[in-house]
Amino acid sequence: MLPVCAVVLHADDFGMNRSVTDGIIQGFRHGLLTSTSLLANAPDAERALRVWRTLEPQRTAGRLPSLEARGRLNEPAAAFELGIHLNLTQGHPLTGQYPPQLLDETGAFCGIGTLFRQLHRSRTPFERALRSELAAQVEFLRDHGFQPTHLNGHQYIELLPGLRDTVRDLVARHRIPTLRVAREEGLFRTTLLSNLHAGNWFLAHIKRFYAGRLLRDTRHWEVRFPDAFFGTSHAGRVDLHLVRQFLRCGEGRRLIEIGLHPAKDAADDDAMAVADARWDDPLSANRPKELQMLTSPLLVELLASHQVSLGRLAASATTAASRAA
Repeated sequence: MLPVCAVVLHADDFGMNRSVTDGIIQGFRHGLLTSTSLLANAPDAERALRVWRTLEPQRTAGRLPSLEARGRLNEPAAAFELGIHLNLTQGHPLTGQYPPQLLDETGAFCGIGTLFRQLHRSRTPFERALRSELAAQVEFLRDHGFQPTHLNGHQYIELLPGLRDTVRDLVARHRIPTLRVAREEGLFRTTLLSNLHAGNWFLAHIKRFYAGRLLRDTRHWEVRFPDAFFGTSHAGRVDLHLVRQFLRCGEGRRLIEIGLHPAKDAADDDAMAVADARWDDPLSANRPKELQMLTSPLLVELLASHQVSLGRLAASATTAASRAA
């Protein structure tokens, strides 16, 4: 078996609510998370960044409970990575003058289905407003003193064809070095052969199709991405079995990213309740299982048995342009 050299364990949705924020932080302190991305318009975004500031001093001082496990997996001494999780499908926009066609009756973002249909029908009338909104989300992170290390999208909006020019401009203007390109391999093995429904397989193939187009369009961009990404149709379902399948599908790759969605059990935190249907979380029941997996010694054993080290997105050594050469 060819070993995967390094894996990035990435958590989406940082700041979504208190249980997600605290679960992700626990995934760094007690587990093997290496990377996360912020939902800038989410209810807990401000607090998430305050808590994040406490994490790096703990890492550099060697006070993380996961220190020994990370050392066993040859994790580099580099800082954990914090990126931006672009969002046009949940909560309210940060900007004014947002197109009403892309909002619901309460003034919140429309869902991913409506957004896709509107952009597929005619993207031109919305381009300026979408660019302004997504720029405001990146600037939210920068205004709090953080340079985003990477960019990806909530519900994979970065794959939507009407947003590719905006994504290109964002990574160039804000010098964001790494982009998620979710062109996932091995979907038959990781869905249909792993007790996931045919719907998961079908949805993952749709994302793979658009990720292939994004990959084609990025051939002249100065942006990097890992050799493989896994998790496009597995949100809240990633367990040790799936991690093992991801590693097998990624054999021989220098760096792979696994997308995760951990959180604490909401029932354990009375203060986390967000009485807002616009931030309803369909993954809430499953997120604690992913956190439990991330903090399990069995995950350490699994990665070690595959000769895997913990990596960083910054180690993505090839750009789309160089791959096309």
